[in-house]
Amino acid sequence: MSDEWLIRDIRSVQDRVEKVGLSFKVSNPRLLIVIFYDLYCPGCALLEDEAGDYLTTLFNESKASLYFVDYPVHRGIEKLHAAFRCIYRRNPQAFLDALRRHYEAYLSGKLGKSEAIADSSDPCINEELPRVMEAKSLARELGAPGTPTIIVGNLMRNVGQGIFGYPGLTKLMKTIEEFYL
Repeated sequence: MSDEWLIRDIRSVQDRVEKVGLSFKVSNPRLLIVIFYDLYCPGCALLEDEAGDYLTTLFNESKASLYFVDYPVHRGIEKLHAAFRCIYRRNPQAFLDALRRHYEAYLSGKLGKSEAIADSSDPCINEELPRVMEAKSLARELGAPGTPTIIVGNLMRNVGQGIFGYPGLTKLMKTIEEFYL
């Protein structure tokens, strides 16, 4: 499989990620952006560092609905993913802030404190673990080869594109703008 592929029915992808993804939805979005992420993925960290503000702006301007879908490819981080889902359940904006701080720590080599979140006795973590595994299964079913995998789609034209790996901010913006037109 190449690093990019065509998705002919983006609405069906949206229906499927709706069930397990952490959503930031706008009413009547033109664009769908799905990010399959792993909390120990260097490409995911770079994606958040360079493009996180841009993606959030698309949501804030009601241009795109965003979905974050757990795809823990590194072993043993499922509880950490569940802990981040618990943060989302309490406050979606806090999830975005925690994700940013986590990836900043990852990129700076200072990661460690966020792992304590996963050791919490919060029953929410046990409730979210099955959802993390469902999300991982969905990523595989949709053909995501690893992380990050980004899906960008035009919901009006019902077409999209899958991208494996972080292509860089310029190319990501160009792809998104082409689908927005």
